[in-house]
Amino acid sequence: MVSLMKILTKNIDEALELSELFCENKKSFYLHIASYAATDGDENEQGIKPLRFHKVENMIDCIFSPNMLWSFYNAILNTDICHTIEQHQRNDNNQIMERILSLAYDYNCPVRVEVKPTALATQELLKNYRFLELLQQRDHFLYMDFDGNDTVLKSDESKFGITICELDDLTQADSKMRKLEWGYVLCESFGFRNPEILGPFYSDVWSRVEVGPTKPVRMFIALKNDRVVGGCHLSLSRGIACLFNLVTLKTERGQGIGKALSLTAMRSARELNYRYMVLQASAMGAPIYKKLGFRSLPSYKIFIKLPTAIWYYKIIEIVLTVVGIQRIQQLMGIIRKIPKNFPAIIMIMMIIVGIFIVKIFK
Repeated sequence: MVSLMKILTKNIDEALELSELFCENKKSFYLHIASYAATDGDENEQGIKPLRFHKVENMIDCIFSPNMLWSFYNAILNTDICHTIEQHQRNDNNQIMERILSLAYDYNCPVRVEVKPTALATQELLKNYRFLELLQQRDHFLYMDFDGNDTVLKSDESKFGITICELDDLTQADSKMRKLEWGYVLCESFGFRNPEILGPFYSDVWSRVEVGPTKPVRMFIALKNDRVVGGCHLSLSRGIACLFNLVTLKTERGQGIGKALSLTAMRSARELNYRYMVLQASAMGAPIYKKLGFRSLPSYKIFIKLPTAIWYYKIIEIVLTVVGIQRIQQLMGIIRKIPKNFPAIIMIMMIIVGIFIVKIFK
């Protein structure tokens, strides 16, 4: 049981090693989620489970699916190609890629891969299969070395006007209800669209995941007037503690709730004799964590491959988001009012200007 484990991680000589441990921990974290969310529900109702996962060539690949056919991102296939190729020294890398892409094609879902910066061969393999590297800031992978750091012992959550409590499915009757509430907070905090649809989905998934002091995943929530306004997960695996999903309601930000949740998770890890805590922060959260004493780690590179249909609809989605539907409607209205011969006039004018420019530079 995790509560009886006393882990003191060895000294980390290379920051990249700690980054690798973080990615291994994250893999265990999502596998823990999948072991509950993918097996719950009515076995007679095929294809409606909110989360499925598959094994492909010794890789645990989690597919998250809200089961919305109209959603262009209704599934994500997370893979661990880098680890498989390097640890097993496989010579059939192309076969692995074909199997992964075949699975992604069946679900019509994007494939997302994390690759460490030094794995140049894996990066070339992905590029050969037309994966695109996503741009990300390198300092968002952060870690805390508790050795000689007393920050976690000098905090008082009461001054933030909230109550921080840990959920325990074994002893608390309202644990599932609180997890359902937190699912909506997660959806709202991350700015997901259509919260009336995605809110129930995320609440359903996370309400199934078992948490508690004796589980590999612990969960803390922030209560204000008996209402869940924030929360986070603490994953204990691979000899390091990892902080995931720290969120607060947008209306409650700037009041120290995120800091209080962070300190609670940090103290819990310290009490279990974990030496290191690692997290992946957002651009907004990174400065806050650095004030608590977190330091930067080398980030894994993120590669993604999207089906053609996904690309097409994603471009439309981006245009609609940036420009706005009302502006597009206004533009379409202006175009409809333009005389039919207007494009021909524009074309003639462009030809004349082109000829004039050519004569000048001669």
